[in-house]
Amino acid sequence: MKHTKLVSFILFSLLISCNQKEGLQTKDNANDTLLIYSEFDYHKAKSKKIKIIDTLCLFEENRAKKDIQNKQLTYTYFYAYGIYDYSNKEMNTLLSKYDIKTDSVFKPCAGKPPKGFEWHCYQKLMNAEIEKKFGGNFIDSLRNIADQKFVENNPNFIFNFSECEPTSRYAKAKTYEDFLKKPKEDFIKGLHYTKLNNDQRKKERANTEVFFVIYKDGTVGKIKVESDFSKSKNQDFAHYFEEQAIAFVKNAKWKPAKYRGIAVNSEMYLNLYNK
Repeated sequence: MKHTKLVSFILFSLLISCNQKEGLQTKDNANDTLLIYSEFDYHKAKSKKIKIIDTLCLFEENRAKKDIQNKQLTYTYFYAYGIYDYSNKEMNTLLSKYDIKTDSVFKPCAGKPPKGFEWHCYQKLMNAEIEKKFGGNFIDSLRNIADQKFVENNPNFIFNFSECEPTSRYAKAKTYEDFLKKPKEDFIKGLHYTKLNNDQRKKERANTEVFFVIYKDGTVGKIKVESDFSKSKNQDFAHYFEEQAIAFVKNAKWKPAKYRGIAVNSEMYLNLYNK
């Protein structure tokens, strides 16, 4: 069976190849329009009058229709740079209960096919069929369960700051918006040195960056600090600011981040401007 599919694919590829070679010479005599069968021919074409026949997409759609008819469903994850679902292992297990296989495709954020062409035709048609058969919320509901199982199966995993729900992780801040600014304000209030006027602040820029982890029980760890000053002579104060920043993080009360409603370990970052 596998050999039959392979031979069919090779024959179809040869047909496409022949069409591509002749593509630039093939014309619709009715209106003298150039017929284009591939993106390769499209980029080589100089004529302004062209007609697109996306043979690759047609082949992929026909293949998908045959697999659907044979009840061989495959769900495809689409990914871009910096986007990834940790719970794919758990998701695969859940989908397998419905006799659905899985695959993944990288889909860049920038760039798209030329007008008249389509990418990932097999995957899009197959995903649409799964949604049609099981419902529009089917995948999202399973992903929610898979994410929860991932958290349960990986209790020591540390999530990125932006991957968690937008809730306050600072006990003194009630809202997420307050959380983004109040720790910095409280840190500055605790510093003890002569304050600079507005003109001096613009010239004497200084800030301390703090990287740490808020664990799901509210404790903190893995604290790292780094100070930056606009004038090198002020680097003498770096140790003071860094000590203050560490003390602030350790003494403050933090709340764990949440992922799918579950308390998790998460990265935390503060850029503390020293005024």
